[in-house]
Amino acid sequence: MTTENTTAATTVAKRPFWQRVLGIKRRNAGARLGFIKFAPTRWGLVLIIMITMAGGMAAFAEYSMQPDFCRSCHLMEPYFTAWHDSKHKNVPCVQCHFEPGFGNTVYGKFQASSQAVKYITQTYGSKPHAQISDKSCLRSECHETRVLQGKVNWKIPTERGGEVTIKFDHTPHLTSNRRGVSELRCVSCHSQMVQGKHIVVTTDTCFLCHFKGLKHGRDDQTIGTCQGCHDAPKREIRLATGSFTHQEYVDKGVLCQNCHADTVRGEGKVPQQTCWNCHNQTDQIARYGETATMHKLHVSKHKVECSSCHVQIEHSLIAGAREDSTPHARFSKDSGACGQCHEQTHMGPKELYRGQGGRGVPEMPSPMARSRVNCIACHVNKKLENQNADVVGQTYVATQDRCNYCHKEKYQGSLDEWRKTIATHQAKADAALLSAQRALAKATLAPERELEVKRLLGDAEHNVRFVKLGHGVHNVTYATALLNVAVERSTAAEKLIAEKK
Repeated sequence: MTTENTTAATTVAKRPFWQRVLGIKRRNAGARLGFIKFAPTRWGLVLIIMITMAGGMAAFAEYSMQPDFCRSCHLMEPYFTAWHDSKHKNVPCVQCHFEPGFGNTVYGKFQASSQAVKYITQTYGSKPHAQISDKSCLRSECHETRVLQGKVNWKIPTERGGEVTIKFDHTPHLTSNRRGVSELRCVSCHSQMVQGKHIVVTTDTCFLCHFKGLKHGRDDQTIGTCQGCHDAPKREIRLATGSFTHQEYVDKGVLCQNCHADTVRGEGKVPQQTCWNCHNQTDQIARYGETATMHKLHVSKHKVECSSCHVQIEHSLIAGAREDSTPHARFSKDSGACGQCHEQTHMGPKELYRGQGGRGVPEMPSPMARSRVNCIACHVNKKLENQNADVVGQTYVATQDRCNYCHKEKYQGSLDEWRKTIATHQAKADAALLSAQRALAKATLAPERELEVKRLLGDAEHNVRFVKLGHGVHNVTYATALLNVAVERSTAAEKLIAEKK
């Protein structure tokens, strides 16, 4: 071997360290494209491929963290739209869905990759389920803990298109045990259950905590009381019979439930069969009655919507807004053991109070019904002594002092006057109906005329019975109008009987 060849071999073998690391070597002097001084080695080619792949993966990872990537799956479109129209539209999805910190971001991407696999393999579900940590909400650049201190005014729309201002304080909800739940999370209330809204408060959750398992109406036990959440309306309320302001009655000490006793509907129960929607092991189902444990697992530890287990509780000012419009359908649904023997209880008084159910007179609600005054506002005084009530039950009756409770001296003596008025009209209607019935019993009429007479007497008899059993004092104006129609139709029937063929 010549000295020149030995020198060349030594030169190739001793490339600089940085060239070996970068995987490049100096090209021969006579090679094409001589302006390119270096060429990649095998290691250099491998390194180029690795860097390209790493760069591509990094670019894809960054792109996959953008909101537009989230909507790649069609089932995410409604959530993307809700986010885009919300106050969080400038906050990237991952800033909420991943906890703060690089390690949590990597873990979150690892979890999210499973969703991509499910999408590619077409094994994804119809509704994604997300877990959002309080740490994401309470990070320094977002909702710091200081934002949660003190009361805030929260405005929610009503069914009539207005607004109700709720006085809300985060502190007691996040720092103390609420209804057996050891710890509430931000998303316990701020949820995705409201369609078209992103992370807004789900009022169904509020109603469930504040109303479930408590008495409502006469002995109201609502958590926080009505005015603990919202003040009485300040505007003047106008009705066909006049106008009033709530503050006037609040100052008198009139309780909210006197008028709004039926604004809470539903019991919020958890049917055991709902457990099978998620669980298929008998030992899990056996823990159905462990309320504290269930709340700890489903509310504090994991985010499970309350409505996934509990039947909805409704709360709105429009009492009976979703009731069946058919009288018998409304009042035959007595629940519990009593309903097996006692059906359609109090149907007459309720219908009369609402100005419905009579014949020959248009609907004419009582002024109190127009104001949505509930039965318990007047029926307060106990009919029986406690020892008797313990055996046969208690009935609450209405007396004059209940009128004075709200109206003071303005309606003094009104109850007796109403009773006398109804008694007078009732006597006239009874007499007219009895006279016509006796005349019909003695007469022989053509079938067509007999049918017309019976129709008139049927209307009269219905109104007389309706007012008598429904107690006319519940709606004096409507009751007297019905009795007047009863007199008119009884008289008309008697004239038809007396007319010659």
